[in-house]
Amino acid sequence: MPTDSERYAFLPGAVESPTIVDGDGVHLITADGRRILDAAAGAIVGNVGWGRTSVAQAAAAAMKMGYVVPLWPTPSRLALHDELVDHWLPEGMSHVFFTSGGSESTDSAIRLARAYQVAKGRPDRWKVVGRHPSYHGMTLGTMAAASHLTRQKGYEPLLLPFPKVPWDDPEQVLKVIEQEDPGTIAGFIAEPITGAAGACLTASDEYWQTVTDICHEHDILLIADEVMTGYGRTGITWGHQHFPFEPDVIVGGKGLGGGYVPLGAVAATDEVAETLRGSGFMYFTFTGNDGACAAGLEVLQILRRESLVARAASMGAVLESRLRAELGDHPAVVEIRGKGLFWGIELRCSRDAVMMAALERDMWVYPAGSGPVADAVMVAPPFVVTEADIEQIVTRLRASIDQVHPG
Repeated sequence: MPTDSERYAFLPGAVESPTIVDGDGVHLITADGRRILDAAAGAIVGNVGWGRTSVAQAAAAAMKMGYVVPLWPTPSRLALHDELVDHWLPEGMSHVFFTSGGSESTDSAIRLARAYQVAKGRPDRWKVVGRHPSYHGMTLGTMAAASHLTRQKGYEPLLLPFPKVPWDDPEQVLKVIEQEDPGTIAGFIAEPITGAAGACLTASDEYWQTVTDICHEHDILLIADEVMTGYGRTGITWGHQHFPFEPDVIVGGKGLGGGYVPLGAVAATDEVAETLRGSGFMYFTFTGNDGACAAGLEVLQILRRESLVARAASMGAVLESRLRAELGDHPAVVEIRGKGLFWGIELRCSRDAVMMAALERDMWVYPAGSGPVADAVMVAPPFVVTEADIEQIVTRLRASIDQVHPG
C-alpha cells in the first residue's frame, strides 16, 4: 500500500515526508503524534504561529457569501484594504491589488512596471532589472526577473532576457543600467534581504541608495519584493525600511495570510496608480477572495494586538546571540546573517543533508542557496517563539550540522 507521501507527490520517487494533521504555536503535529519544531514557519509564512482558531473563524464567516467578481467591493476586501493603508503601508501608498500569493504578486508587479511605462508613452521600456542571486516566484515572468539558477534550469528558452546586477556592487548597478540604456528599462525588482536564493544576503546602505537614486533619476519603477521580509519578519514592518531603499511598489505574500490562506498583495504609490488611471490593469479570478481577505485581516490584527512585530525584534536578538555563540566558529559554517526572525546560515556542507538531519530530530529548517551561495539553511520561526524554543532550535541545528560535517 502506498504511503501518504507516495499518494500525494506529483512526481514518483519523492522523499518521504511526515503527514501533518494539526499545528500548535511553533509546532506541527504529525499523524503519528510527533511534534515537529517549525524553525522556519513553514516556507517562512507563519508569522503568527499555528493553531489560531480566530483566523479560521474569520475566514468561515466571510466564505458563506461565495464568489464575488474581483473588481467589486465587499466588506472583507474593504476591511483588509483599510487595515493595510491605515496601519502597514508607507504614507502615500494607498492603492492595493490582491492576489493569491507571492508569485502572483511579483508577476503582477512586473506587469505593473510595463503598464506604467506604456501609460507614460514609453513603449520601448520592457526590461525589468533583477539581482544575482535572487528569487521572485515560479511564473515565467518572475523566473526571468530572478536569478535562481537551480529553479531556472531547463526553462531558459522560455524566459525573457532580463538584465541582472550583482546583489552587493553599487558601481555595477550603474554600469549595467547604462549599458542596457535606461530608455529600455521599465522596472527594478529586489528583495531587501535576499531570501531563498541567498539565505539573508544583505547589501550595504550605499548599494540601496545607489539603486534608489538611479531608479528615481530615470523613472524606473522600483519594486520591493517583501514576500519573505514583509509584515514584521525582520523586526520592523518592512524589510526595505532598514535601508535607504524607497520603493514605488511593494509586493507581499506569505506573512499576509500567515500560512492559513493563499493571499498576496501589490501596493503602489498614489502617483503610480494615477498614471495607470483608465488602463484596465487585469486582475486574477481569485483576486480579493473573501475568505482569504478575512483571514488576512485577522492575521494582521493579531500581529498588532499582540505586538508581534516588536516581539520579532526582541526574540530575533536572542536567536542571533544563540546562533553566533553555538555556530559562529563551527567549521561547517561560512557565515551567519540576517535581521529580526529572519536568519541564514551559509554552509560548507549539504543543505539537504542538514535539513534531513534536522527532521530526524523533529525540526524543520528551510533549505536555501543559489549561485554564489551553494548551500544554506534558513531559521525563521513564528513570532510567538520563546527563549526555550530558541534554545531547542539552536541545539538541534548544531547537532544536525555536526552529524553532516563532524569537523
